[in-house]
Amino acid sequence: MFDAQVDGNVAHARGLVGKPAPDTYLEAVRMLRVTPPRSAVYEDALAGVAAGRAGGFGLVVGVDRAGQAAALRRHGADIVVKDLADLMQPP
Repeated sequence: MFDAQVDGNVAHARGLVGKPAPDTYLEAVRMLRVTPPRSAVYEDALAGVAAGRAGGFGLVVGVDRAGQAAALRRHGADIVVKDLADLMQPP
């Protein structure tokens, strides 16, 4: 279903540092042969948003599942939505 997957097992095997370091995201874009500026991160965790921002990703979407929209923005989210389906709503 996915062209690349970087989970905890892959991260451990390759010695990748966990979030908020961007290592896992950077490994994923390397595997996909794309660059961070042309990629997006979708995250509901503050550490994940910070990792996306630290990795230089073109878009960092914070998913506010816990009432922490302001904190997601402070950690580097470009936009914050309550649900990913919100991205499909017309303006």
